[in-house]
Amino acid sequence: MSKIIYISGALTDMSEEERQTLREFYEALGKICREFGFEPYIPHIFGDPKNFPDLTTKQVDRLDRLAVTQSYLVAVYLGVSSTGVGIELELSHHANKPVVLLYEKEKLNQDRITRLARGSPAAIEHIVFDDFQNAEEKFRDFLKKFCNQIKSEKLPPPLTI
Repeated sequence: MSKIIYISGALTDMSEEERQTLREFYEALGKICREFGFEPYIPHIFGDPKNFPDLTTKQVDRLDRLAVTQSYLVAVYLGVSSTGVGIELELSHHANKPVVLLYEKEKLNQDRITRLARGSPAAIEHIVFDDFQNAEEKFRDFLKKFCNQIKSEKLPPPLTI
């Protein structure tokens, strides 16, 4: 059974250029996850409407909910407001999944990052960054600590059926 890290971030209501930039950022985070032996679940890879036009909204909902509930960790980018991200964040809380929040320092200083999301009881870490490259470095550092924490807990592997 793979250890999944769910990568949550906005994908709609933006220009195609911004969407592409964000997809590249989410995929860079996914690559870092793989460095630590995790399998990233990046929603646009599994349910992009252009690549999977036959998936219904119910199927996309089911896929994403299953991925959140089966994950070891949920990484949430808060730099662009998104209803879906809010749902994923709250679902993480109710599924008892630890969450790492990522957002820009500049947007935080401009009060553009919602306090409700930042106050999520699921959040175990806040990564406040200057740019996406800085976010990737800080995410890598966080995953080092997270992996050491997992090892120190000495829990048995999850049950498989």
